[in-house]
Amino acid sequence: DEQGTVFVADGTVKRVFGYTPDGRMTIAIGHDGELMNPSGLAIDRANKRLYVADAAKHQILSYSTVDGSSRPPIGRRGSEPGEFNFPTNLAVDARGRLYVTDTLNFRIQVFDLEGRFVKTFGTLGDTPGCLNRPKGVGVDSQGHVYVVDASFNNFQIFDENGQLLLFVGAGGSRPGEFSLPAGLFIDEENRIYVADQGNSRVQVFQFVQGATK
Repeated sequence: DEQGTVFVADGTVKRVFGYTPDGRMTIAIGHDGELMNPSGLAIDRANKRLYVADAAKHQILSYSTVDGSSRPPIGRRGSEPGEFNFPTNLAVDARGRLYVTDTLNFRIQVFDLEGRFVKTFGTLGDTPGCLNRPKGVGVDSQGHVYVVDASFNNFQIFDENGQLLLFVGAGGSRPGEFSLPAGLFIDEENRIYVADQGNSRVQVFQFVQGATK
């Protein structure tokens, strides 16, 4: 967050912990029964909010990064807009909108700051623009949406309307290739960090203005 706190989801003890840069725990989020399988996390620094994807509860929970107080959860299990089937990864854009990888509905869903459904894109398939095993999601400063797919061993880049612009990567172990990529993050300089799980590494890419056109 803006204070440098590092948040870690612990699926075994069903909590999210916050640590200072020197490793001291400062906050513990979640009580018995509140979290079942916390996985993906996303920080909204401007609004001091932490989002937690709970795959087992098929919900997104949100908390204050200041005191850990909770807000009403988003979603329930289902396939309708605003419902989830094993949500896993999250991202927040510059406008405070929340992007959710709705993994087993094979789509990305978008919500506003109040948790209201905005839009969705993606469908199951094995051709460019489709999603098969979507994992990490991120948004760059231009509003492009990046989605890692473990089946395709790549990440795909979509515009704000969900239209495919570009895909990057293929299966392999050379630079720019992936093996079961699992996560993605985009920083303020539009650097794209991809957790290349099967190759036991993180690969870093740089968005270049105009590269998706």
